[in-house]
Amino acid sequence: MLNTPAARKEKDIVTTTATTPSISKYLARTGRSRDLFEEASLVIPGGVSRATLAYQPYPFYAAAAAGAIVTDVDGNSYVDLINNYTSLPHGHGHGPTTVAVTAELATSSAIGTAHPREAEYAAELRERIPALERLHFTTTGSEAVGFAARVARANTDRIRILKFEGGFHGSHSELYQDIGQPPLPSRTSAHARPESAGMEPAHTITAVYNDIASVRDAFARWGTEIAAVIVEPFLGNSSLVTAQRDFLDVVFESAHRSGALVVFDEVQALRAGYHGAQGLWGYRPDLVAIGKIIGGGYPLGAFGGRADLMSVLAGDGPRVLQTGTFTASPVFVAAGQAAMRSLGQAEYAAIETRTERLRQAIRDEFASARIPVHVNGIGSMFNIAISSEPVTSYQAHRRANTALLSELRLELLLRGVLVMPRGTGCLSTAVTDDHVDLVVDALRGGLAALTR
Repeated sequence: MLNTPAARKEKDIVTTTATTPSISKYLARTGRSRDLFEEASLVIPGGVSRATLAYQPYPFYAAAAAGAIVTDVDGNSYVDLINNYTSLPHGHGHGPTTVAVTAELATSSAIGTAHPREAEYAAELRERIPALERLHFTTTGSEAVGFAARVARANTDRIRILKFEGGFHGSHSELYQDIGQPPLPSRTSAHARPESAGMEPAHTITAVYNDIASVRDAFARWGTEIAAVIVEPFLGNSSLVTAQRDFLDVVFESAHRSGALVVFDEVQALRAGYHGAQGLWGYRPDLVAIGKIIGGGYPLGAFGGRADLMSVLAGDGPRVLQTGTFTASPVFVAAGQAAMRSLGQAEYAAIETRTERLRQAIRDEFASARIPVHVNGIGSMFNIAISSEPVTSYQAHRRANTALLSELRLELLLRGVLVMPRGTGCLSTAVTDDHVDLVVDALRGGLAALTR
């Protein structure tokens, strides 16, 4: 064990808005996790490599997981409504996925040659998402969106990408912009603001989500330079604010009128339905990026779209070159294939019914506690925003009471329920009605603790 201070004071590591009694309870029940975090912090800046796992006072450390339950190193169990940030459609240790992966591993972890599974799975994904006339695999959703943007540029000979504030599209510099920045004024658009230090200048433009006038402003100012509009059907990182139909209609109309393409980022939105959000709403984007659940818990993403657009990746001298050591690894493809074959229309319907039951229960429990709430979400996803106004815009998302939400999340942790720090959660097929009952009971207790 690495050497750490023997008696570190609580106040030195606790920088949170949550109440002191709750923090004390968390510290008391996660002592081993605290030790591991202190040790990790000596070799890993921030204690963890993945920023979404770094929350105050420190994250608990997992020891095991099975189905809908995660158990930490201190023996505490939790109903998992995070599912590795929406990427696990069946929870942990899904039988068919495990069997498929084990069979492939018996051959090789990464063969380094063409493999028949790649085209087989691509055809299965195209059946779900007809807009994917041709597709390429990637290892992450971030790569998928980045390559979709590159394909758009190659086809239009333009350099600018238009995105929307609050939208998260991965870590590519051109897209890692305006994710958590102060809101733009309504009806306006602007040069994008970087979300991180150390990034090179980008040609990205940011507009206001669900704001028709803002979209029109962006195209009036930069229309001849915009290669593509990249849009999420709902803002996965911003209270699941869902796109309004008239807004999306104007996105498509404005883009196509100016010669730009529309890219749907459905990396999270495949949880909306069997055919994704585009299938629910009847849109056919020019290009699509997908990921998360298509890997069944393994690193796999994909991008694709119209055959003519994707032709820039083909031929002896492709205009867009893609490669990657672990791209379309047979192990990852086998995992995704098994997971998605177990996620048919009936499974989607069942999980959506259960999730809607939870969404309504959240509204009811907040009403009983007399705390204002707005619950967004479609398919198997939900988000809790403590707000007295409808959270239908990024601006409203930013006005929600995040301090109280942090307290509630800690109370849920203490009662054995995992949701994301931003209030978002999702269900897997492993979640049962009994699990939902446990979550509702935990929520009731957590809200009672907040209002004492």
